[in-house]
Amino acid sequence: MFHKKLKPLALVAAIALGSALVLPLAAHADGTQDEIKALKAQLEMLNKKLDDLSKKQDKTDQKATTASEDAKKVTASFERIQIPQQPDSYKPGTVNMHTGAANPGVVDSANFLHRERDDSLTFGMPSGGGITLYGQLDVSADDVTNGLPGMVQGPNANHAGASPISTVGMLPAISTNSTYVGLRGFQPIASWNNSQFLWQLQTNIALSAVAGTGQTNSAQNSTASGALTTGTSYIGFGGKEWGAVKVGKTFAPYQLSTQIFDPFAGKLGSMNVIMGNTGGDNRVEFGTIIEHSIWYESPNYKGLSFAALFSPGQNRSQDSSSIPQGGSNCAGGNVPGSGGLIGGAGSNIGSSQNSPDGCNDGGFNNAFSASLVYDDKTAWYLTAAYELHTKVNRGSDIVGLAGSLPGIPAGLASGLSNPLTDANVLNAIADDVGDEAATKIGVMYRFQSTGTTVGGIWEHMTRKIPTYLNFQNERQRDGTWLMIQQDLPYANKVSFGWGHADLPTGDAGGQHNYDPSLANNSTADMYTLLLQHQVDRNLSFYGNFAATVNHGNAHYNLGAGGHGVQTDCHDAGPGISASGGVDSSPQCWGGNHLEGISLGMNYRF
Repeated sequence: MFHKKLKPLALVAAIALGSALVLPLAAHADGTQDEIKALKAQLEMLNKKLDDLSKKQDKTDQKATTASEDAKKVTASFERIQIPQQPDSYKPGTVNMHTGAANPGVVDSANFLHRERDDSLTFGMPSGGGITLYGQLDVSADDVTNGLPGMVQGPNANHAGASPISTVGMLPAISTNSTYVGLRGFQPIASWNNSQFLWQLQTNIALSAVAGTGQTNSAQNSTASGALTTGTSYIGFGGKEWGAVKVGKTFAPYQLSTQIFDPFAGKLGSMNVIMGNTGGDNRVEFGTIIEHSIWYESPNYKGLSFAALFSPGQNRSQDSSSIPQGGSNCAGGNVPGSGGLIGGAGSNIGSSQNSPDGCNDGGFNNAFSASLVYDDKTAWYLTAAYELHTKVNRGSDIVGLAGSLPGIPAGLASGLSNPLTDANVLNAIADDVGDEAATKIGVMYRFQSTGTTVGGIWEHMTRKIPTYLNFQNERQRDGTWLMIQQDLPYANKVSFGWGHADLPTGDAGGQHNYDPSLANNSTADMYTLLLQHQVDRNLSFYGNFAATVNHGNAHYNLGAGGHGVQTDCHDAGPGISASGGVDSSPQCWGGNHLEGISLGMNYRF
């Protein structure tokens, strides 16, 4: 502590010295000139000593400052290995659009591999790049009813009055929901003006089930759950000034632009049960991963950003009935043949439409998707998005109707002796290939003072086919979504959502209890309630209730959009595949009311 006292002591010495000099000068005012000169010399000598003392003091202060800075560096090095509190803006697993990495920082190139930040699992590399391990683990215990008790087949079915072949009512289940693990990284390119090479490899995981293809009563998918890179995966380039270009497979901008509106993602009441789901099935036509894609993400300019994606169909068939080259599934996610056998003995239908090779239940060719987003990060979030699928094949809808239902519109049914070979049915199957598109607008407002978030989406989906086939066009309709979220004390949050599927243009009529008199009432409403408790920055617990109320012949489900165990309109049936038509097995029952409760935990890193 000596250096801190040095300056005050020097000041005291100077004052004492001044007093000592003034008194002798006053006393010898009448003295000789020599005495005065001697005293002046003495004063100059003492001033010199004072200057020397001051210089020594400055050097001491500099040494003290250097020692203080060294101490701070040591303290920082120690704090670096501690786990800090989570910043308010940190969200586990989020991606920086401009770098492709999770919140990258400054990398010390002297180390080969080191932990870069303690609030994410990002490791720096010697060249200035980074690698991030991220993921989400989510498991729930569910109890859900399919809403089939009391259902009977309608008068148009061959087995009128029959009941579902199924365990109806509540069914308990353990479900893995939107669970994935991945690696992403970035690597600076020195000669490219601060641009970076970007990459990501993501794997979807079924924690509570053995990995395998999804062949169930209500869904057919040849993608193996748990296989490497089944999730969003890509390589590309990015820079803060111009954005990013990536190539691989991903959720399209249309889907990503409104993810913020869905606090129920991966749960029973996800908005994808209604929004982007043209037929009410477990597939979400405008909310699925699109393979072999190239896309652009713009930089954020004062809250405004833009994204666009293109995916070539890679399909040699004119009607999109073939599997895309280089793929294992039909475009849109279905296994070939899931829509049912179209051909048969003596059939005039081409082999590309026959099961098991035909993608006749939603296979499409090229895809284009784009979104425009404004987000001020505090109050407003606004978005508009568009997506197009070309040459979507729905030929199996026609076969199901023509082969089983009496009362088909006269233009199609007149003079049919054998529906599978009659020329007008074959023409109808060929005509039931058309472009499908979706447009939506979303508005959200965050009330910072109360912790309340309110958002809504309006969506319009279309399918371009000849007018005479509109009677079975269930893919063209409007949809509405409303969500309210409220922050509560002690790290709790409650969310409410309501989704409405408006009346479609037509009805494919593939329900066993199909009733033409109810066709003008085939709408649906979904209600969902979620309570979450955040234990820390990674772990949370939740309770979720959801109900889908189908009206008329509608058959929307519970669980589409990432929930592992999906409950829909199908009963058990004696078969194992959905082959299409009202006499197929298993059977779909329209107008059912589904309800379920789910208790789960979620861990994100």
